[in-house]
Amino acid sequence: MAVLIKTLTLSLSDAAGVVQQVECQLDEATLRDTPTTEDIVVFCGTETTATPKYELVIGGFQDWSSVNAVTDLLHLAYIDLVDNPTVVGSGEIDFVLQVGQATRTGIAKPISDVPFGGTAGSPLKFSTTLSVPTRPTDAVIP
Repeated sequence: MAVLIKTLTLSLSDAAGVVQQVECQLDEATLRDTPTTEDIVVFCGTETTATPKYELVIGGFQDWSSVNAVTDLLHLAYIDLVDNPTVVGSGEIDFVLQVGQATRTGIAKPISDVPFGGTAGSPLKFSTTLSVPTRPTDAVIP
C-alpha cells in the first residue's frame, strides 16, 4: 500500500497586490462550506434548500511585524474594511489554496480582527475566520 503525502500551500495578496506564501506560519488553512438551509413545507412533503456559505479558516502563531506577517496582513485588511465599509473591495484578500495538485482560488474578507496577545505560558496562537462571499474557483495544476 502506497503512502500519499499531501502538501498544502496558501498564498494571500495584500492591499498592494503583493502575493505572499504564508503556509509556513500556519497550522490551519481550511476552506469550508457551511450552507444556510431552509425547509420549505408543501402539501406533498418538505423540501430542503441549501445556499452555499464559504469560509476560510486560518490559524497559526502570531507573527506580528515579521517579514510577510500573516497577522499584519489580516489586521490591515480588517482595518481597511472598518474604515471604508461602503467602498467596494475594501478589506478583500485574494487567496489561492492548493492541496496536492488541486487549487481553489477566491476572495476572502475578515469578519473580525485577528486575536492579539494570549495567556501566560501559551505559544500566542491565533485562529480567525474570513468570509468568502463568492464560490471559489476550482482548478488542477498539470
